[in-house]
Amino acid sequence: MNNPWEELKIPAKDVSAKRVDAEHPLDFFWAKDHIGRYLFLYEYPHDSDASIKNPPDLAGIETISRPGPNRSTILVFVLKEKANWEIFLTLCKDLLRATQPISNPKSAPVAILQHLRRWHEFLKKNRLDILTEEKIKGLIGELIFLKNFLSPKYGIVDSVKSWVGPEGSPQDFNINDSAIEVKCQLGTTTPYVKISSAEQLQTQMKNLYLFVITLGKATDISSNSVNLPDLIDGISNVLASESPNTLDRFQDYLSSVGYFYSDKYKDYQYLLLDNFVFHIKEDFPRIVPTDLKPGIIKLTYHIGLSDCKPYEIEISNWEMIKT
Repeated sequence: MNNPWEELKIPAKDVSAKRVDAEHPLDFFWAKDHIGRYLFLYEYPHDSDASIKNPPDLAGIETISRPGPNRSTILVFVLKEKANWEIFLTLCKDLLRATQPISNPKSAPVAILQHLRRWHEFLKKNRLDILTEEKIKGLIGELIFLKNFLSPKYGIVDSVKSWVGPEGSPQDFNINDSAIEVKCQLGTTTPYVKISSAEQLQTQMKNLYLFVITLGKATDISSNSVNLPDLIDGISNVLASESPNTLDRFQDYLSSVGYFYSDKYKDYQYLLLDNFVFHIKEDFPRIVPTDLKPGIIKLTYHIGLSDCKPYEIEISNWEMIKT
């Protein structure tokens, strides 16, 4: 991971700064102050839709709002311990990517303040790090399903609204009269999926489906490979033009499952190999709450996909996504 602050000289007074990206719609800068501290600056016009007067402090990072040139305002992020620069860089890059789709700079402070609050809440509970590979695959599966299967039928806005897993629902998606649980598995000789609770394959809705995506590990980035940052950027860019409010909701969902951008996610590249859908009926191989004896509070189990074949539905005939 390259350190963008290393190339900046320590100024005699004030700060030395360098624009992060001339093509980014907002004015962000890498900076270093006269005592060598690492800074991240955001400058915005005085007539913006909101002013970030009391930004929340983040773990290990001080946030300061001060007047800038030409009646602008500058939001300053100060890293307290230089040894933590990699975590600081991860936070900065996450903010850069989250604000990339913003077309009107005057509306940006509202979105940035919301994002800072997400950081604040997340860092109170966790040390910023990437998700486990199991969770990476699971999130990739849900986003592939949202983007490739739901969105063409229902549109990206309604598809994001149907993503109820991050809100605590037992299933990942609820749309119309159907609940859908999405699972990802790596291509193996004995394919199976992990079920994380007795409630996951039970619903009060009319239909319940298990959608399984098979991934293969890719050795490098290619036009055929998928990774979390690219999937998220693609969905975010469409939402930014169609519904900024839904983009906020989407970003809230990502932070609630523990995702913040990191370059490390680029190391997890996958190929989309196959997908299956199963209609879950009474005799489907599963465990439901009524099967549990008193005293059993929580369980996880695995289902062999070969035993689910009698319940498989051709995706082209699947009513829920039929056009």
